[in-house]
Amino acid sequence: MLTALRCNAQEHCFQRVTSLDEAREALAQQETVLWLDLFQPSQEELRRVGAAFHLHPLAVEDAGHKHQRPKIEEYEHFFFLVFYTLRATAAPDSPGLQVCELDLFLGERFLITVHDEHIPELEEVEQRWTRNVHQLEGGVVVLLYSLLDTIVDQYFPVLDAMVEQAETLEDQLFSGALRQRSFTQELLALKKRFLKLRRIVGPERDVLNVLTNRDNPLFNEHALLYFRDVYDHIMRVADTVDLYRDQLSSTMDANLSIVSNDLNKTMRTLTAASIILMVDALLAGIWGMNFEHMPELHWIYGYPAALAAMGGISLLLLWIFRRLHWL
Repeated sequence: MLTALRCNAQEHCFQRVTSLDEAREALAQQETVLWLDLFQPSQEELRRVGAAFHLHPLAVEDAGHKHQRPKIEEYEHFFFLVFYTLRATAAPDSPGLQVCELDLFLGERFLITVHDEHIPELEEVEQRWTRNVHQLEGGVVVLLYSLLDTIVDQYFPVLDAMVEQAETLEDQLFSGALRQRSFTQELLALKKRFLKLRRIVGPERDVLNVLTNRDNPLFNEHALLYFRDVYDHIMRVADTVDLYRDQLSSTMDANLSIVSNDLNKTMRTLTAASIILMVDALLAGIWGMNFEHMPELHWIYGYPAALAAMGGISLLLLWIFRRLHWL
């Protein structure tokens, strides 16, 4: 589905465009900035848009194949960017990350966005673009900044929820929850989400680094200030992700150490109990031998004396093991 919005920077007015031919005619006017949004486009529709805006076939091909790595590529008269939106899934029992790929073609006076899923951030970007009429002279760069800034700002609520969950798991480290299987599963699932976020944020940081440092006619010094602000935000996200990935690794190592220590305590307790029973079994085995001549065999107090000896030795070993903190 194709939707488009044209802007006249001098007259500060916006107008909806409903077809590709109207978009091409609107772009022919020098003061027009065009935003073309393609939702679930077919290969034929992508091909026609590429031909209308003189886009390179390789870039059009990348836009038609999903699961691209976040990147930026410079062509003769446009840039091709791959960025990702991010939100947390609503399921409380198995939270996860929902990512959506957004492909962008950035020209001197046009921005084309391509996506296969509904992206609420695009609606917010449209409101920001149409509301800030005093910045329309900035052209398509203002639109790109609004889009990237909105996407990156949506990372923070998701990241804050993940950080809060990581802190909660760390607080539960020395409680009985870590002995439950769900604790380890939740820990591993959270670490995977941080890894997934890192695979997105890391390359996007490189994309913004290119936008803020490359000398090109689309970005003047005033515009670079705004993109450096977005770069600073993505750096904060990346640093936080790296920090809590390391913290989760430490939490997992501590969890394994505590579980191993608890297992050692259990084994020591069982070992102490085995030694106590082994001594009793030794005494019972000695007096249970079927020899004819045994000193205690016909002693009237032999049975209670044997029980007393077993009990006394068992109590003595129990006291020793308690002093050694084995029990």
